[in-house]
Amino acid sequence: MVRTFDHRSFDRAFAGVATAAVIAAIAAGFWVLGTPGRQRDIAADRQRLQDLSLIAQRLNERYAAADDDSFELPETLAAQDSENDPLTNQPYEYQKLGDRTFELCAMFDTDSSTYRLGNRQPNADQERWQHPVGRHCFEFDVTEFPALAY
Repeated sequence: MVRTFDHRSFDRAFAGVATAAVIAAIAAGFWVLGTPGRQRDIAADRQRLQDLSLIAQRLNERYAAADDDSFELPETLAAQDSENDPLTNQPYEYQKLGDRTFELCAMFDTDSSTYRLGNRQPNADQERWQHPVGRHCFEFDVTEFPALAY
């Protein structure tokens, strides 16, 4: 007796395996990269870090441009020195701590220790910008340029 090859059974089996492979690939993508919502949160937090760095850089530039030790940190940020949160559109918190130190605070949606801030090996600049979920403040010295790590 000669067995005939049933193409319909093969086609069904192949379709089932292909479907399972696609579902597994999608699941692996979400596992590795996170959901689209998580990626949006990470992007918003990276924008917050860039904004905070820009504010600190502006103050550092004003300090560097001063002729002598007459530079004083402002009690509040002027509009040209300020940035707003990308989602809430509220200005970031600023507080003068001393003659040369200040802090900037933001509300973060993610914990940066759960993802890499850049593609390079971890370094001191990257460690400086680590933050938890929620409100977090970074302290700056106006005499030091605040390099962003990524």
